[in-house]
Amino acid sequence: MLSLTESCMPTLTISTLQKGRIRVADDQLTTLVTPLLGFPALKRWLFYQTEDGPIHWMQSVDDPQTGFCLLAPFDAGLDPDIELGNEDVSDIGAMDASDIDVYTMMVFDRDLDQHRTNLRAPILVCRTTQLAKQVVLHDTRLPIRFVLPDLKPIGR
Repeated sequence: MLSLTESCMPTLTISTLQKGRIRVADDQLTTLVTPLLGFPALKRWLFYQTEDGPIHWMQSVDDPQTGFCLLAPFDAGLDPDIELGNEDVSDIGAMDASDIDVYTMMVFDRDLDQHRTNLRAPILVCRTTQLAKQVVLHDTRLPIRFVLPDLKPIGR
């Protein structure tokens, strides 16, 4: 994920759910090679953080009312055994898995003990091409509803 900094690239103003209107360089935008299920017209997204940590935001460039909270599972101390197919890696222009950031969508519940993420449908973002796709994995060991209170602090 890129930081929101000055660049020589053309810039545009994006309305975000968490930071309001911000100016970003065109090269900071991520393009989904296949749209998210339920959002067929939304292909350009801004991935950003509001503070350090494993929580990220995915904001639609084309629809300011559409944004998602994401978890970077590896940054959160999780080690899901995600096996990517060669097609998934090549679809986003990555040479190998080391060039990919992995995110999972979070779901917030009124019951704070039920905040969760879906480890079986990660979003893959190639760092060098800024291309992304969501994959649906068939590994039933990866929970669709991983409850976040199950997270263990790193180093403990």
